[in-house]
Amino acid sequence: MKYLVTGANGFVGSNLVKDLLANGNEVRGLVRKTSNRINLKGLDLELVEGDIRNPEDMVKAVEGVDGVFHTAALYSFWSSSYDDFYRTNVEGTLNVLNGAKKVDVDRVVVTSTASLLAHSEDKQSLPKSTDQLPSDYKLSKYMAEKEALNFAEETGLQVIIASPTVPIGPGDYGPTPTGRLILEFLNGKMKGYVEMKFNLVDVGDVARGHLLAMEKGESGERYVLGHKNWSLSEVIGVLARLTGLPKPRFEIPYPIALTAAWIDEFFEGFLMNRKPAVPISAIHSTRVDERIDPSPWMEELGLPETPTAESLKKAVDWFLENGYVNKPEAVKS
Repeated sequence: MKYLVTGANGFVGSNLVKDLLANGNEVRGLVRKTSNRINLKGLDLELVEGDIRNPEDMVKAVEGVDGVFHTAALYSFWSSSYDDFYRTNVEGTLNVLNGAKKVDVDRVVVTSTASLLAHSEDKQSLPKSTDQLPSDYKLSKYMAEKEALNFAEETGLQVIIASPTVPIGPGDYGPTPTGRLILEFLNGKMKGYVEMKFNLVDVGDVARGHLLAMEKGESGERYVLGHKNWSLSEVIGVLARLTGLPKPRFEIPYPIALTAAWIDEFFEGFLMNRKPAVPISAIHSTRVDERIDPSPWMEELGLPETPTAESLKKAVDWFLENGYVNKPEAVKS
């Protein structure tokens, strides 16, 4: 098969590209002209430049492929404008779907996020209201998923939703918010932490889950790609054992963290128009219990179950190998 992967250079996208190639598929990777391509170095794929925000780019990108994996997104706790999230995550998704429909591509797997399910009562479906969503990112992903499913119903295009929990592993060049936490620990900047609860999954398993969803998934359905529930303090304990680095000295109470975030976002975000070190939405998100039972979807797809300690080790090694750690000699190999 020949597949298009949008955001092919990204954390999930690049791991998906590698998995597709390893399984004998041809891959066309869509990247922006300015994209960091470190994750695609040495891979045998067709690279095309384009922007999911441009409808014409998407029609060209999908021509001649058998299916599309739409992994590209703006994943951040902060942007100077909600329009940045809307144009990329909502309008960009619709551009991908419209392009696929125009050239008669059969199936599209759209990458969403399982964190949306944490805001519903059953943790199996999208919340009925967006009132409690703590960030513009989550709001835009909620809207994108709804639009994608509506598009499938109205046009007949087969659309499958892949909803990873919190991926960890190699290739997190951004890094993602979770990767940034790991890096803060590795660089000795995590003096304290705000407790949170989530589900972690190996990014390689997420990649394989996308392919399984393409091959086995039913249109209009969501497939949660996850593994094991953790607290941040437990993850820090694993990182400390893996690296020999000391754990943070104390847990930061939520009110103190939120106050610091308000101050930081006012000065850095509002006055200086640059990304704050501690966005308010990041602190709000710590109050959401994102633990989930992904086993029904894992069993249906046959999703791999890489141990979390192994996934964390791969993330640490990748950060070390790629120059992200200030004092690599201090980290036990």
